[in-house]
Amino acid sequence: MGHRGGKIMEKIIIFIILTVLLIFIVDLGAEINLDNLWKPVLVEATGEGRTGMYAVACVYRNRISKGMNLGSSGMKRKDLDRFIYLQGRQQEIIAKDVVYEVFVEHKEDVTGGATYFENIEEFGIPYWYYDMNETCKIGNHTFFKEKE
Repeated sequence: MGHRGGKIMEKIIIFIILTVLLIFIVDLGAEINLDNLWKPVLVEATGEGRTGMYAVACVYRNRISKGMNLGSSGMKRKDLDRFIYLQGRQQEIIAKDVVYEVFVEHKEDVTGGATYFENIEEFGIPYWYYDMNETCKIGNHTFFKEKE
């Protein structure tokens, strides 16, 4: 193999190494920290009580199982820490219990496999609505999954 063949082989090896590293990094990013998963559950459904929080946790489990991100718009609040604090310790305990039930005990999915939810009455129809099938309504949230 001449000089040119050696350069090509070197580029192939570098490509393979970078690909393996990228897969490793993406895989690490997919890890879910259950210690903090209660926060988006609380933020998205604190007004829905235990049942609503449980349903939102089911959606997060469904998203994670499909390799999707959580997509919690509530976690983007500028006053996030204050909002969570104002909900009170009891809401935090409920959210943590719900996350344990859904992710550790693998309890039933009450959303029918939903990967999206929205409070349509308050926030209107989201842009992704037309690509979804409604699975159920729990409290003020309507739950959806992708059309098959």
